Amino acid sequence: MPSLQALSTKQLCLFLLVVTLYLIASVTWFCLAIPPLTENGSDAHLVGAFAGTALWIVAGYSIAIYVIGTPGGNHGN
Repeated sequence: MPSLQALSTKQLCLFLLVVTLYLIASVTWFCLAIPPLTENGSDAHLVGAFAGTALWIVAGYSIAIYVIGTPGGNHGN
């Protein structure tokens, strides 16, 4: 059975801070930034909306990889 590594207070606080900032940025992006960009309809605004959404997706996957990833160390020895 694999052993569970206890999180330090610093790691937990950093994780909660990143998730909170990600949620705030998500709400801000989708409620405040996307509607004006898509209503205008110009190519530059639509490219900006696409680029921001792509950045949001990459950030979400990065957080998921950080959470799911196994800690480094000598597991095989």
